[in-house]
Amino acid sequence: MVVLNHPRNIHNSFQPFAATNFNAVTGDNLRGPEFTVDAMEVMNSSAQQSDFMLVYRDWFALLNHGYRITGVGSSDGHDVSRYIVGQGRTYIACADNQPGRISVAAACSNLLAGRALVSLGLLVDMDVNEQFKVGDLATNLDGTLRVTVRVMAPPWSSATNVCLFANGVKVREEALAGAHVSTTTWSLPRPAHDVHLVAIATGPGVTAPFWAIPRPYQPSSPRWEGRVIASTNPIWIDGDGDGRFTSARGYAERLVKESSADPARLVSALNRFDEAVAAQAAGLMAAAGQSLDSGKLAESVNSATEQVRRGFNSFAATQR
Repeated sequence: MVVLNHPRNIHNSFQPFAATNFNAVTGDNLRGPEFTVDAMEVMNSSAQQSDFMLVYRDWFALLNHGYRITGVGSSDGHDVSRYIVGQGRTYIACADNQPGRISVAAACSNLLAGRALVSLGLLVDMDVNEQFKVGDLATNLDGTLRVTVRVMAPPWSSATNVCLFANGVKVREEALAGAHVSTTTWSLPRPAHDVHLVAIATGPGVTAPFWAIPRPYQPSSPRWEGRVIASTNPIWIDGDGDGRFTSARGYAERLVKESSADPARLVSALNRFDEAVAAQAAGLMAAAGQSLDSGKLAESVNSATEQVRRGFNSFAATQR
């Protein structure tokens, strides 16, 4: 299993996810072939970003592109004087009735399948309809999704916020009272197309010396807010009911082909999809030589739904 570590950090004058190497909206590798990693650090407690969501957004772009890349956390503690070993962690689903005999093969298989939770002082888990767990494909769904998120904190930390993201777009958010265990349930209309759901919980940073959270070691801003963080891996929602998962990129490729790249037809079809699909379509049209700033495509987008405009605008921002 190959893990891409801290993709926003600079080593030997190279940053894997610099704008020249990676499109952070579509998930395209701008330097070469398709990515072949199995997992990616979304939380590194020794090398956080000034904006902790930056790497999560990168990960969402990869998932929307169609990659099955497991999000993981680590402490990357090269020594015990600067950083606290074990702050960033990955919890893998395993049969643990005999903790001393956990199957390594099962752990590796479950990590590869995304049956894992990322932790920095908190733990968050999620299910859909009390049936589907993290890493599952949720299928045979009725008109409403019941998404239950459980946030847990040890006595020395607390959670104050939890959010739900669909295809990387925040769709629900709730303030928490800081209890050490809290459960939030949201009812969502079943989407018309497939989406991946991820929950992220946060709380105030720990400042006590026994678990103080370090500042970013390669800051991009003088401002930084320490916090505890936890996230799930995706539950894959079979919104269109065909029994499999289609990524935002997969839908965009189909819609571009079916419309024969005709701007008006494409945008009309995109109006039924979310901004992640629209952003992927924008990238495909740009790659085919279509101008996003003028002509029929720009005219069609200007009269499209809000989510289509957001998708096209987010991709266009990466081209400036």
